[in-house]
Amino acid sequence: KGMRIAHTTDELADQVAIAQAEAKRSFLDDRIYIERFIEHPRHIEVQVLGDGAGNVIHLFERECSIQRRYQKIIEESPAPNLAPALRDQICAAAVTVATAANYLNAGTVEFILAPNDEFYFLEMNTRLQVEHPVTEAVTGIDLVAEQIDIANGSGLRLRQQDITQLGWAIECRICAERPDDDFRPATGIARLIRLPQGDQVRVDNGIGEGQTIGAAFDSMLAKLVVHGDDRATALAACSDALHEYVILGVDTNIEFLGRILHHEAFRRGDLHTGFMVEHAATLQAAPVDELDRDAILLAAALATDRFQRTIYDVPALHAAIGYWRN
Repeated sequence: KGMRIAHTTDELADQVAIAQAEAKRSFLDDRIYIERFIEHPRHIEVQVLGDGAGNVIHLFERECSIQRRYQKIIEESPAPNLAPALRDQICAAAVTVATAANYLNAGTVEFILAPNDEFYFLEMNTRLQVEHPVTEAVTGIDLVAEQIDIANGSGLRLRQQDITQLGWAIECRICAERPDDDFRPATGIARLIRLPQGDQVRVDNGIGEGQTIGAAFDSMLAKLVVHGDDRATALAACSDALHEYVILGVDTNIEFLGRILHHEAFRRGDLHTGFMVEHAATLQAAPVDELDRDAILLAAALATDRFQRTIYDVPALHAAIGYWRN
């Protein structure tokens, strides 16, 4: 919400009116701003730390182009297919922005990267973002601890030359939604949760078994973060982790995230913010054939029968005692 695209001057007035109405409802202020629309951009952001005394460092970039409805669902670091010189320019620009603001805190400077390698300032988020664990994974730095130290007045303990990227990290946002139904939010009760395991697997989980998943809040349930020596290794490990991840009782995007990771364009690193729309047809779930359908129905019937027997069958001992057992 709040972002509208006008492809022609004829569309401009209507889109401005819609954006103003959304702004008024959300913020009680209908002022908006207009900026250039970049076709097929990448969304690149840079993690920064500032001490409020003009000292700012960056902790490299994150690739955030895989989005649905303008919200990120997969992030990674480093950004694939990003020339080292361009990476340096983007990170330096982020430091310049934060330094000019005399920034105090952990924060993220976001950029739009055009296909011709021109990049534009998008916004600055003055907080730690959902995807900060991918930066922690490749730098080995606890950003939450650094943020607390800065808030306590300890200043910056890190120097720019001490920060390096090691390996590759990918984060998948686990959401209660139906990807094949236009990403509509899903509700239900989390009956069973099985988290993936592994030395290079991190799950920041926000739900427990028996918890009701409603539609009143954001649909994100957890974050899966996987680290590997390189992108191919991280992709394989992340795919395995998604296969291990089980949430029963509410629909999730777990299987859909796996489809993205296996998509040829994603594996090539051919990314932009319109990726989901461009590849919508090839990201759809494959139809279930009759044999698989029958196997699924049979398994469901057996599971239901076994479940009902467990609940309703009276143990032999209690049946013999009858009503006198109390």
